[in-house]
Amino acid sequence: MLLTLKPKLTLGNISFRLMKIRQLLIGHLLMLCLGSFIYIFFRTTDLKMFQWIDYIGFSKQLQEIRQTLAPVKMIIPEWILFALPDGLWMFSYMSLILLVWENNISKENIVWIFIIPFIALLSEVLQIIEIIPGTFDKLDLAMYLLGVGLPFIFYKKTITLKLN
Repeated sequence: MLLTLKPKLTLGNISFRLMKIRQLLIGHLLMLCLGSFIYIFFRTTDLKMFQWIDYIGFSKQLQEIRQTLAPVKMIIPEWILFALPDGLWMFSYMSLILLVWENNISKENIVWIFIIPFIALLSEVLQIIEIIPGTFDKLDLAMYLLGVGLPFIFYKKTITLKLN
């Protein structure tokens, strides 16, 4: 007879599981969707993603939604339209990658956790010296840094550093 041990459900286990679910749903999916919605509903339709939307046959419906939201766009501050999505996407990435690594940061996974933030920050800085195209923006840089840093504040109770 094979004896299997089931983990005991404790208040701590349930709380930890709920924290992981919140990290996935709010930290990752909600932030990803909010950043995407800003682009889809308020940014220029010259972006490549609008060709994909046209390809799947959703352009007409999206255009109607964008026309309905046009008055709202007029009152949204520029930093929300142009910088906030970067921070939201970075927060989303950090939430997901930390969750994938079970909120443990070790010398084995630190590169995987920070490679995308490093590339994003580097690309913004390289715009200053015109190595890559684009316009350097301090606010974009600040949003990237907030997107990287805030998950560490929100999930500090569950993050473990094992860098030895």
